[in-house]
Amino acid sequence: MHSRHKKIIEMLQTGKVVIKEAAKSLGVTEMTIRRDLRVLEAQKTVLMVKAGAILHPARYEPECSTLMLTPEKFCLAEKLYHEIMPAKRIFIGTGSTVLAFAKVLARHRSTVTVVTHSLPVAAALFQTRHRVILIGGELRQTSMDLIGSIAENQLAKYHVQWLISGCDGASAWTGFYTADADLQHLERQEMALADHVAVVTGSEKFKRSGGVCFASPEAVSLLVTDKNIPPDESKELISRGVKIVTV
Repeated sequence: MHSRHKKIIEMLQTGKVVIKEAAKSLGVTEMTIRRDLRVLEAQKTVLMVKAGAILHPARYEPECSTLMLTPEKFCLAEKLYHEIMPAKRIFIGTGSTVLAFAKVLARHRSTVTVVTHSLPVAAALFQTRHRVILIGGELRQTSMDLIGSIAENQLAKYHVQWLISGCDGASAWTGFYTADADLQHLERQEMALADHVAVVTGSEKFKRSGGVCFASPEAVSLLVTDKNIPPDESKELISRGVKIVTV
């Protein structure tokens, strides 16, 4: 990235960048700043507004998610994309690996209707070709997701081909777990509206099975994980009808 682009992004952390002021601050012409902003807008880093630019809404995600969006998770997300496409209607849940999938989806030129209760997922798909339906509800205390009875009641209106879910823990014998009991009810209802369920997660989650089980192994059609999944877990899941794709 050009050093001037980095400085512009730093300036955007405090709010809108005004072209005239940025040109003066960086010692270049307004035309140069305008060209820089167009380059950054093409990368979905900024959004051009009157007389300047703001950070692109698709760049938003909670700090914890930013730190957890690793290259490995994007590899899993890209693999999942190629496994389920061309799907026309999908539900995208919560979690950093699932958010990576939303960002992968945003980069592709397919057209998908996405239902979600995740504000970061909706932001990642802002100004893309995809149609986004955001379920309302109560904001969680631990992440920018909407839960509760309002969200659960709205789910009954929708039907999707695929539900994309992450997990906090997994066991081939007992199922997939979430650490948030409030989220469990919503995730179970999400499964009811989908033809197929895909779980995308790192193999390290198979060392954890604490929390609340939201899906039995038999309820999951597809698991996308890395090649370090324990062989006994993999064998058991396959025997229960789960397709496993490793990266």
